[in-house]
Amino acid sequence: MKKSRIHAWLSGIMLLAFLFLTACGQTAQNQSTQQQTASPATAAEPGKTETAKPETRVIKHAKGEAIVPVKAERVIALQYLGTVLALGLKPVGALEGDMEGADMAPLVQGIESVGTYEAYNLEKMLELQPDLILTNSDVEPQLYEKLQKIAPVVAINFEEADVFSHVKQVAEVLGREKEGEEWLAKHNAKVEEARKLLQGKIGKEQTVAALNVRAKTLKMYGTRNMGHVLYNSLQLTPPAPIQAEIDKDPNFWSKDISLELLPEYAADHIFLMVFPGEDATQYLKELESSSLWKNLPAVKNNHVYVVDVDRWLGYDPILIEKQLDEAVEYLSGAKKP
Repeated sequence: MKKSRIHAWLSGIMLLAFLFLTACGQTAQNQSTQQQTASPATAAEPGKTETAKPETRVIKHAKGEAIVPVKAERVIALQYLGTVLALGLKPVGALEGDMEGADMAPLVQGIESVGTYEAYNLEKMLELQPDLILTNSDVEPQLYEKLQKIAPVVAINFEEADVFSHVKQVAEVLGREKEGEEWLAKHNAKVEEARKLLQGKIGKEQTVAALNVRAKTLKMYGTRNMGHVLYNSLQLTPPAPIQAEIDKDPNFWSKDISLELLPEYAADHIFLMVFPGEDATQYLKELESSSLWKNLPAVKNNHVYVVDVDRWLGYDPILIEKQLDEAVEYLSGAKKP
C-alpha cells in the first residue's frame, strides 16, 4: 500500500456545517458505548412497519475501541483497500492513490474517491454515509476525531503487522472471518505451486535483490512490500547484508544505500523498481552508466527485471499475488527482461 502522512483541513464554515450535521448521530453513538450488541427495533409510527437497528459489537483497535456493525457493508477504506476487496466486499470509498494501477483498475469501478494521501475529502465521506471507516494507526489525532464524527473508526497498525495479520484483523472487523480463512488457504496453495514451478530453475545458492531507485537514492528491500514475495513466499536468498538485517528482524522493511556500496549488495537476479518522476529516471541513467552497475552479476547475465511501481510497491492480498505471478514468470524464463 502506498503510504504517506496525511493532512486534511476544512474551512471554518465547512467545519461548522459538518459538526452540525453529525452532532446528533455522534450523540446517539456515545449513548451506546457500553453495549456489546444493539438489536432493539425503532418505534414505528402508526401504520408503519418497525425497522430493526443493525446489530453492533465492540472492537478493540490501535486507537481504543469502536462500536461497529456485526457485518459492515458500507466501508470507507483509508487503508487496506486490497484487503477489503480480497474479502469479497467493495468499499464505498477509498483514496485515489490506492486505486491507481492496471491491477486495481478493474476492481475499483464504482468506488468513490474520498481524497488523496495528503488531503481527505471529509464532506464526500459524510455524503457516502459509511457504517465503518478503516485506517492506519498513524492517523493524526485531530483527523481521527473528525473521522469519528462521520462513522465508527477502526485503526489497524500497518507497519508492525504483516500482510497475513492484516487480512485476519480486517476480516474480524468486517465480520468476514470465513472469507479471510478461505483467502489464506487459497493463497498458501498458490505459493506452494509457485515454489514447485521454480524448483531446479533457481537454487538457494543464487541471490535475488529487490532494488528501488528513487531520486538520488537506492533502496534495498527486505521482507516487506516488493521483498515479501521474493523472500517470504518464494523463500529466495537475498544479498548477504539484507539477510543479516532479516535475521535480526524478520519484518525488516528496507534500507537506503549509496551507489558506492552497491557491489556489497550484488545479486544473481535483480528486481528493479523505479519511482515515477524525472529525478528518479535521471538517477537510473547515471546508475546504468556506472562501472559499479555494469559489473554486477545480474547485469552481466541480463537478469535485471524492471517491474511496475504500482504493482510492486503494494503490500496487500491483491498485489502480492500479482507480484508472485510475475516473479515466477521472470525467474522461470517464461517472461524475458
